[in-house]
Amino acid sequence: MLPVKHSIAPRLGAAGFTLVELMIALFVSGLVMAAVVSIYISQLKAYSSSDDIASIQQNLRGALAVMPMEIRLAGCDPTESTVPKILAASRTNIRFTMDTKNNANPRQNIPDGAIDGDEDIAYGFGAGVDNNGDGIVDNGGANWSGAASLGRQIANAGGFQPLADNIEALEFNYILDDGTTSLAPANLNRIRAVQLSILARTANPSSDFFHTGSYTTASGAVWTPNQDRFRRRLVVTTIQCRNMGY
Repeated sequence: MLPVKHSIAPRLGAAGFTLVELMIALFVSGLVMAAVVSIYISQLKAYSSSDDIASIQQNLRGALAVMPMEIRLAGCDPTESTVPKILAASRTNIRFTMDTKNNANPRQNIPDGAIDGDEDIAYGFGAGVDNNGDGIVDNGGANWSGAASLGRQIANAGGFQPLADNIEALEFNYILDDGTTSLAPANLNRIRAVQLSILARTANPSSDFFHTGSYTTASGAVWTPNQDRFRRRLVVTTIQCRNMGY
């Protein structure tokens, strides 16, 4: 009896990958991974940028809600006592009074012809923040030496209380009754509107951003902060003093 010879036929699809095929697969996979990483990094930067901008806007929101509302009331005098008025007006600070309630009974929103402590309001930088009075934070040194708080102060209640943080520069520009403007009006009774310019920055620098720009205020002054990695935003708004001139 003759021996039986067995032959093993290769199964369909049992052959392995060649080296060239493996290299092509690795190359294509690398391209796909590179694209995924690139998209991820791009989205991460966009998110970081949006988050920084949102933080600046959130920081300014409180100031832009409170300041215009109260500055519009400067000189409010329903009883015609001639007591309420703008008391001080400079590039970096404004102080004014209003008569909007009864001092003897604060719960009554009835003017009484007198000024209570919380009807005497000031806005601006505190002491030591802007020593040369040009509106740019210097903290006792050179301009653009960090940031500070924009503060609100009421009479006989201590110093300025922070209203917005991380403020680098501030300007009050005053529109007078003849349409001209001044950063330091001699006659405060001629003020009819206040142009407010605020430059705010993020609390922390960004690793993927480099700042090189400049900003123009309502008065036409040009602010040129340091070239650094802080994102910034300039807000300029005009506030009508509804009770001045009447």
